[in-house]
Amino acid sequence: MPRIPRVRGLQSLQIASASSKPLPRLPFAASRTLSTTAPVCDLRSKLWKGPAPGPEDPYTQRPEPEEPLSNLPEEAISIPRHPISVAKWRLSLPPKRTEATTEKELAANDPTYTPALTLEELEEIPALDKWWDQPENWGKESEFRGFGKAEKEVERTIIEVQTRRAVVEVLSLQQENKLAEQLVKKWPEGSREALEQALAVEIVGEDGKFSLKGDVSSVVSHLTQHAGSLGEESSPRITLEEAAGIQEKWDPKWKEIALNDETKFAIRKRIYQLTGNMIPDSKLGAARNVRDVLTTLFKQRKPSNLAEELLAKPEVTELPNVRVHSRKVGPIDKEIEIGRWKVIEEELKKRGLPVTGTDNLSGNKEREWMTGKA
Repeated sequence: MPRIPRVRGLQSLQIASASSKPLPRLPFAASRTLSTTAPVCDLRSKLWKGPAPGPEDPYTQRPEPEEPLSNLPEEAISIPRHPISVAKWRLSLPPKRTEATTEKELAANDPTYTPALTLEELEEIPALDKWWDQPENWGKESEFRGFGKAEKEVERTIIEVQTRRAVVEVLSLQQENKLAEQLVKKWPEGSREALEQALAVEIVGEDGKFSLKGDVSSVVSHLTQHAGSLGEESSPRITLEEAAGIQEKWDPKWKEIALNDETKFAIRKRIYQLTGNMIPDSKLGAARNVRDVLTTLFKQRKPSNLAEELLAKPEVTELPNVRVHSRKVGPIDKEIEIGRWKVIEEELKKRGLPVTGTDNLSGNKEREWMTGKA
C-alpha cells in the first residue's frame, strides 16, 4: 500500500493548524469568572427568620471549636492532665540495658578488682520480667491500704458497742455542722481515750428525736484534728466482757433514733471501718432507725456447705452414733483412725509399690501372672 498520501495528510494538518485564525473575543458578560457561592446574605435571610447561627460566610470562615461540657467540679477541671514526671516517682525503675565492661577496663578503673573464680562469687542479676515481683522495687505509696477492718467482727455485743460509737460520732458532727465536711474524708480509728469519750456521751430523747448530752466537742475535735495521723493509731480492741458491761448501762430507747440518708451513709461508713461489716445499699435504703441497722448487721451468715450447717446444730452433734465430716471419708482415713496406716505404708514401700494411686502400674497384675503375660 502506498504511504505517500498519508504523509501529505499530515502536512496538510500542520498547515491548517498554523493558518487558523484566533477566535473572536467573547463579550464581557460571558468572560467573567464563575462562582459556585450563592449570595450569602440573601440565602441566610431566606432560611432563617432571625439571626442565623454560624459564620456569615461558611465557605471561607471556620467556626472556633467549642469546649465540651463537663459535669466535673472546677477543682477536677483545673488539674493538669499531663502525666507526672518520672523523677517524682518513688518506684525503682528497671536499669537500662548496658554492655558488660571488660576485665581490662575494670582493672584500669579499679586496681583492687579481682575476677570471680567460682560460680558462687558471681553476682546474680534478676531478669527484667520479674522486676516488679520484687517488693523492694515498690514504694510505700504502692502498698494496699484497705478502708474497712481486715477481720470482720462477729460478736453481737461488740458490734452493738461500735455501732453506738458510730452513732454518737455522726450526731456530734451533725450537731456542730461539720458532718458534710467530714463525710468525704477517712476518719481516724482513734485511740482508747477517743473510744471512751464517744461511749461516755449520753443519748437522750424519745419518739425518734434524740440529742446528745456530754462532751461533744472532744469527740468532734478528735475526728477533725487528728486526720493527719490515720495510719499511726489502730482501732482499740474491746473484749466481750467489757462490751457486755458497757451495754448494760444504756437505755434501749437509743436504738429508735430516726436516720436520714446522710446519717445512714455516715454510720454505714464508720461501722465498716470499725468492724469490717458492710451493709448493702438495698438493706441500708430500707433502714429507718438504728434498730434496723443492727438487725441487718446481726443477720446470720449462710453456711457455705452442708457439713457447716449440720455442725451448727447441737441436736446433730450431740448424737453418740453420728459424726459429721467436711469431705468424703476414704479407706485411708479409716486406716488412719484405727492406727494401721503406718504399718501398711511401710510394707508398701518395702515392696516398691505405690503408697497411694497406681503409679503407672496396670491393673489385675495377678491375672497377668496366671496367664503368663508377665
